[in-house]
Amino acid sequence: MDQFVVSARKYRPATFDTVVGQEAVTETLKNAIRNKHLASAFLFTGPRGVGKTTCARILARTINCENLGPDLVACGQCAPCKTFEEGHSLNIFELDAASNNSVDNIRDLILQVSIAPQVGTKKVYIIDEVHMLSQAAFNAFLKTLEEPPSYAIFILATTEKHKILPTILSRCQVFDFRRIQLSDITRHLASIAQKEGIDAEPQALHVIAQKADGGLRDALSIFDQLVSFAGNRLTYQDVLKNLNVLDHEHFFTITDSIIQGDVAAALLEYNGILQKGFDGHLFVTGLASHFRDLLVSQDPRTLPLLEVSEELVTRYGAQAQSAPRELLIRGLDRLAQCDAQYKQSKEPRLLVELTLMQLCRLNAPATDSVASGAEKKSPDLSGPAAPAATPKPAGASPSLAAEPGPGAQAGYVPKRRILREQVSIKPTAPASAAPEARSLDTDEGPELPSAAKEVNTALLLRVWGEYALARKREGRNSLHATLAAREPLVVGPSAVSFSIVNEVQEKYMREEKPTLLSHLRRELDDPALQLDVVKEQVVVKPRYTKLDRFNLMAEKNPALLKLREELDLDLG
Repeated sequence: MDQFVVSARKYRPATFDTVVGQEAVTETLKNAIRNKHLASAFLFTGPRGVGKTTCARILARTINCENLGPDLVACGQCAPCKTFEEGHSLNIFELDAASNNSVDNIRDLILQVSIAPQVGTKKVYIIDEVHMLSQAAFNAFLKTLEEPPSYAIFILATTEKHKILPTILSRCQVFDFRRIQLSDITRHLASIAQKEGIDAEPQALHVIAQKADGGLRDALSIFDQLVSFAGNRLTYQDVLKNLNVLDHEHFFTITDSIIQGDVAAALLEYNGILQKGFDGHLFVTGLASHFRDLLVSQDPRTLPLLEVSEELVTRYGAQAQSAPRELLIRGLDRLAQCDAQYKQSKEPRLLVELTLMQLCRLNAPATDSVASGAEKKSPDLSGPAAPAATPKPAGASPSLAAEPGPGAQAGYVPKRRILREQVSIKPTAPASAAPEARSLDTDEGPELPSAAKEVNTALLLRVWGEYALARKREGRNSLHATLAAREPLVVGPSAVSFSIVNEVQEKYMREEKPTLLSHLRRELDDPALQLDVVKEQVVVKPRYTKLDRFNLMAEKNPALLKLREELDLDLG
């Protein structure tokens, strides 16, 4: 049986032109070679599997080739090229700093540097994972790196640039390798599949590229694994089955349910996902990514941000047209909260199901309670013809409900207009009727229709606590302390009270109340909710003096009075 060679080694780039996704780096290195402006030290940094060590080897081979052509491709016939291909080059040395990170290893390297090349004109030293060198090894390496012999070139490679000493960085030309784009990885995988005689579906290759997260070596390793499973035909379903990836179909289906406000369908779809063995957290992050893709699909200017296969672009565009932008934005915010709370939750499934219910309610029509309350207060527009309108006082706004749009059917009541008709403003209560506890009046805008309903205390406390923590993360610690000092109280249907004790808290609550109230109405799904901020009168108890304490003790033990007289004690 022939020895199997993994694709990452078999198809490793041998020239600068075949390096995938790093055009800026390769063009700079080619120009440096062409103009003979090579530095003595390079630092290649970037994520794993993006071509750092590969570029270092290509650079070392190119500058050692004796018959280098104008295209800067090594000839492969000269002695340095042959010894490099055979793996025992006399001018190119590789050191793995992960296992050779001591001072003695660096001293041996420095000793080798002092010996001039026997073949060729340059000696190249490639040090991989250079961030693993110890502090003492770095210090021993500094002088040689700053003033190497004219024939020596150092190429350092690392995935963790922040661990490199600034004194090392200042002595190197730094090249930042970027994550390889999905389209580049997909094209490269397609070319390898063609060379290997494998029939691979484009969408399957796209999922592999997504799973690799910008690393070409990871993508090739996944590709080899899946080919071992599927043989000469690699399908989208094979990739989903082996990589534990949720099919896009699930997200399209559940998004349709959310747009329609169908809670039952959304919960059933999520239950089916769990029964297939997928993790709920994976579903939450996947749905958030799906919402994000829908959002960028709504504007032609952001379409380049959509990183999906060509087969899905049309489908994303179609669903994006039916998904309101406000639903997607608020849905992303709610999914982000669920993502942050998932690991700490004792009931993660219930948390996700609650999130799905809230997402379905975002795009649902007005609640039955609000609609019924508005209809009770509105005039019966579907009955007999109304009498002639009475004259309105000067300055009064025209009635919106009296002007149905064109094509309106008999009995049709435009809800939005009725809601606006019911707007009223409470009259200011006389000062004599004010209780001892003073309520803070803030400019909240017009009051919503009074469709009062019972407030869920547990949900109120959770939403209040999350809002307070969010303010703390924003750096508003004083506001967080004010909100967390006490718990809000449910004082009636659609009525919540919160107590404060001083002027500082009064100032914060006066400024924050409109935003807080809007947040509570939205999260509790109660447009008629009212928040009453009450300033309590704090009664400060007087302190006991020494004489008071002595008298209290003397009442229990009269002998203390006699003791005081005999010793002539002074309690002042």
